[in-house]
Amino acid sequence: MDILDRVKAAASKVASDISTGNKETEGLGNELRAKSDMIRAARGESDTPAAPASKPAPKTDSGHRYGDRPGEKRIDVTEAMKPLGSFKTGTPYVPKTGVYRLHEGERVVPKEKNTMNVADAMMGITGKAKPPKKIRKITTHKSDDGKMIHTHQHHHPAHHPDETHVSNNMKEAADHLTAMEPNMSAQPPEMPAPDAGAAGAAGASPAAPTPGM
Repeated sequence: MDILDRVKAAASKVASDISTGNKETEGLGNELRAKSDMIRAARGESDTPAAPASKPAPKTDSGHRYGDRPGEKRIDVTEAMKPLGSFKTGTPYVPKTGVYRLHEGERVVPKEKNTMNVADAMMGITGKAKPPKKIRKITTHKSDDGKMIHTHQHHHPAHHPDETHVSNNMKEAADHLTAMEPNMSAQPPEMPAPDAGAAGAAGASPAAPTPGM
């Protein structure tokens, strides 16, 4: 701090002497300026302040759009962006991935936090009972610890989502695939009649009277 104070005092004295015409300190000031000019010249610096960088000219709209030039083809996404439906009255389950119309105040929760059973939700939406559960395909892969992971992909996945099963070794894997053969079907099972599902969902249809009673 003492050195800094001395430098400040010396600079102040030089400035004062220059302003009052003191020749000794004026010569010192000229010498300091000359040394400063020499240092800047050695560094390749200019005494003239650098001009500010020019700003690029703003881009103008050419009026051309992708698809106007030869070889360019614009994809029409009008149909893809149309909403598949609206949940103004609320819904416990979204049946299909796509674009939907949301309204102010509605709430959307992630799939992982939706506790609604898929099959029950679909029956409430469509009014149909669940179709028979049949396996469309089983894919198997080996895990890092040597176990076999089986993924069952069912027909009508909205009602019967994929299931995962684990076999500890190749013998268990073969036994699992053999046991699942009766549950597999190349063709999807038919959906139950709508009236049967609606009756089951409502739970208010009277049972048919037993003959003789």
